[in-house]
Amino acid sequence: MLRIPCPKCRKTSYTSDVESFYSCNYCGFKFSGKFGPDRRRESRIEKVIPLMLSCQDQDVKASISDISEGGVRIQISGKPSIIIGDVLDITVSDYPMAAKVMWIKKLSDGAIAGLRKI
Repeated sequence: MLRIPCPKCRKTSYTSDVESFYSCNYCGFKFSGKFGPDRRRESRIEKVIPLMLSCQDQDVKASISDISEGGVRIQISGKPSIIIGDVLDITVSDYPMAAKVMWIKKLSDGAIAGLRKI
């Protein structure tokens, strides 16, 4: 466990994941130990939704981790060959849309990526 101070109230919290955004237990301020305050303008809904995405003429299994009006964070299985800037065709609950890869974090068993709806 790592000790991290809240940027707003300066009280100490503990976490094992400094990259994720959490609300301070004392004042409710949303921040990450690594990235600082949450700069997102839209609220996110954390929900796991399976989806298929198409990139470079390949269908890839993935799931949504959280969703907002402007984008989604997805968990991708396997070794995806996507890079920042790729435009992916995704289908969420029979609703097709295009989304641009804004960031990607490779994992040993897949990847996590942030997509912006276009």
